[in-house]
Amino acid sequence: MRSKALILAAAIVLGLVAAFFAARYLDSARMRLEADAQPVEVLVAQQDLPVGATAEQLLQGQQIVSTTIPRQYVSDGAVSSSASLEGQVLAFPVSRGEQITAARFKYPAEAGLSYAVPKDYVAVSIANNAVKGVAGLVKPGDHVMVIASFEPSGEFEDGITKVILRKARVIAVGTDLSTAESGTTTGATDQQENQGGAFAPGQAQGADAVPGTITLSLPPAEAEKLVFAEEKGNVWLALIGSTTTEIPETPGMTYPRVLE
Repeated sequence: MRSKALILAAAIVLGLVAAFFAARYLDSARMRLEADAQPVEVLVAQQDLPVGATAEQLLQGQQIVSTTIPRQYVSDGAVSSSASLEGQVLAFPVSRGEQITAARFKYPAEAGLSYAVPKDYVAVSIANNAVKGVAGLVKPGDHVMVIASFEPSGEFEDGITKVILRKARVIAVGTDLSTAESGTTTGATDQQENQGGAFAPGQAQGADAVPGTITLSLPPAEAEKLVFAEEKGNVWLALIGSTTTEIPETPGMTYPRVLE
């Protein structure tokens, strides 16, 4: 009789222990399910994204939008804030409906110049100096206005100064592809540049030196216009403010109009 009582007591204790651990397991599983079901904001591609497009262009064009999905479906490295992509370009293809991950974007200095050129655009370099290039203060990632002056007959009375490109993105200054956000620089000395040196990582230009070229990203038709102006006239750059959204069209300036 005593042995039966002991067996019954042991069974009761084991049952209570099993019930305790079963309750803990169920509670833990419930918490995991609740955590997996929590909504998380991620960035998702609304269409197939072109390699070389900047994060800013994709966001402004609504090609990347923020959406909310359960945590369990969030991809590794998924981006939830557009701020983490500032100054970067898409280095790998992204398909429609795919979540945006940090690994798909790189800073231009890391990815190379070709990745900083959007689809159907080209990179064109023009001569730069401290006067025509805004005192050497233009940086990759800035936007500039291109102004050209021509004297068709060689007489200033017949000359005209006109904005030929109202807004163009700077993708390189000298051989520097870095943006303020990247914190990295790909550069070369002026001497290497004059000798035809290629991109040389880690070799920055002198702090006081003004790079000899500025490279813009343009559609082919605008690239033709820029090259013609550079060859046949004088080209100046005007830095566009970061908060400027609209740039009015101007009629151009001639000698008689200056005196009005």
